[in-house]
Amino acid sequence: MKDVAFFAGSLIVIGLALAAVPSPLPWRLGGGGGLLILWAYGLGRAAGRGLHPASTARLLPGHALLFLALGLVGSQAGFWAWTALPLLSLLLDLVRQRSLATVMYAILWLDIFALLHQVVALGRNMTGLPFVLWSVGIALVAILYVTNGVRRRWRKGVIR
Repeated sequence: MKDVAFFAGSLIVIGLALAAVPSPLPWRLGGGGGLLILWAYGLGRAAGRGLHPASTARLLPGHALLFLALGLVGSQAGFWAWTALPLLSLLLDLVRQRSLATVMYAILWLDIFALLHQVVALGRNMTGLPFVLWSVGIALVAILYVTNGVRRRWRKGVIR
């Protein structure tokens, strides 16, 4: 029941994000298509054998909100980098080889941190020293977060 409520809420978040983002229609259709594919996959997994608590399909609302944020700050490059997120999330949930899953995990999270960097930097029109400090700060947090996640996943053999 919890999974059904999660995916119903996620569908609402996806719809609101796509309706509110001021991006061109083809971008919204492409982004919405990627989100809906991930949504359908997650719903299918939840209805079948159940969705694992660590499943990357649970990142769906965050992906939709990041899509909205990138559209609000007008980041064209960010949109293209964002298009990898739904596909990476889906593939990471499907892959069973630990080394491949670990690499995909690192790419997924480094992409997310780079996009968060883009949203804040463009949203606040950062230049000069504030931009450098923000860039160094987010890079350090990203490296620590991803390194810890990779180490934890590799040691425990977690491939989800």
